[in-house]
Amino acid sequence: MNSIATKPITGFFCAVLLLLLLEAGAAMLLVSSVGSADDAPALPRMTRLHDLQGTFSDLGGQSFTLADLQGKVVVINLWATWCPPCRAEMPFLEGLWKKFQDNEQVRVLCISKETPAEVRQDPLAKSLTMPLYVFTSPAPPELDPEGLPTTYIFNRQGKVVFAHTGIAQWDAPEIVAYLEALAQATSN
Repeated sequence: MNSIATKPITGFFCAVLLLLLLEAGAAMLLVSSVGSADDAPALPRMTRLHDLQGTFSDLGGQSFTLADLQGKVVVINLWATWCPPCRAEMPFLEGLWKKFQDNEQVRVLCISKETPAEVRQDPLAKSLTMPLYVFTSPAPPELDPEGLPTTYIFNRQGKVVFAHTGIAQWDAPEIVAYLEALAQATSN
């Protein structure tokens, strides 16, 4: 009898498929729950994004501070090259970045705590067109999550309005519309 238990490779692929289906369900739940900024979880010790001490750079070495993001809607995705769910959601983040790459009011930033060399040598980094970033100072404690990937959405006043740990379909129409509404709001 040929069962999954006697064929480890088949069992492995079934487990991967099940994990992907579970993650897809979680992504659908995320998309259906994007809504009011009043429902956003608070980050510990968080005041405003632009008040946090932290610097990051793109893989070319251009440096930025979190204060540089003041007045913008900001999506910060914290990820790592060794993290399978992080890698799986990168196409969705790149899709979101493409939708907003020419919009000065919205920034989509994927930031790793790894070194630029570690990120640069990863095949994923070579396959993406969006810029990837690394922290060049210690990550602020408020942006040091227990799990990866973790994504925060900040309004133009720098307040977190949404936080999610796990894979999500970030380029879904509901999320794009949510970010567009945040960018248009004069006060959130």
